[in-house]
Amino acid sequence: MGTQTLRMDIYTPVGDTETDRPVFVLAFGGGFTEGSRRDPLVVSVAQSLARRGYVTASIDYRFFETTPVTEDDADIAIIEAMYDMRAAVRFLRQDAEGADVYGTRDDAVFVGGISSGGIMASFAGALDMGDGLSTNVRNFLTAHNGTAGDSSTNTGISSDVQGVFSISGGLTDFLWIDADTAPIYAAHEEYDPTVPCRYAMGDAGFSLAGGCDMVQIAQSYGVDAELYLVPGANTHVGYNNAQVEEFIDGAAAFFAAQIP
Repeated sequence: MGTQTLRMDIYTPVGDTETDRPVFVLAFGGGFTEGSRRDPLVVSVAQSLARRGYVTASIDYRFFETTPVTEDDADIAIIEAMYDMRAAVRFLRQDAEGADVYGTRDDAVFVGGISSGGIMASFAGALDMGDGLSTNVRNFLTAHNGTAGDSSTNTGISSDVQGVFSISGGLTDFLWIDADTAPIYAAHEEYDPTVPCRYAMGDAGFSLAGGCDMVQIAQSYGVDAELYLVPGANTHVGYNNAQVEEFIDGAAAFFAAQIP
């Protein structure tokens, strides 16, 4: 396996001179097989959050090298992408703790994404070594610096996140959600066939638990969580412009309450 250069686009409020902004790291969708950090929807979300006072980064990440055959294959491939998201978190947190080029703070770093981007963000917020993991997944994590990963060299910097913004994302195992899970704001269409809102087999060939399950279980553990549901909708990332604005407004208020 070779080295892959991954990039990010960083958005800041126009005319911003603030040196203590909260941060959002966002990932585009595309089934882990395609897509771009300049996808119109992820750019729109990044710009909307920047207008609300966040420094936002739209990131590249690794795609699946082969089609996953087993659930372990899927989990490991998603974890590799999650590692890239955590590397972006470390990059921005290291800057906040040092040169502060981007005017950010290190104690309010959130992750989010659309579809596959929302899945990796949900992994980042929920997965830890104490969860009930298969031997293969646990061995992979152990070999790659645990849930923090080794996608960058600055692994001494924390990649912990203070919240997850899942837009049509989910988890392969909802039992990973517990009292240690990061706060979750999820937007989901009720009958999404690709990433089901409630635990079921998705179009990708493996089971997923989307926003409906994640929020309900997180709340049962006392974790702050909120769901923006589009009732009756049977599309995947089929939100209209008004719905996008509504859930971004909801998410902005939700995450503002998580900032220390």
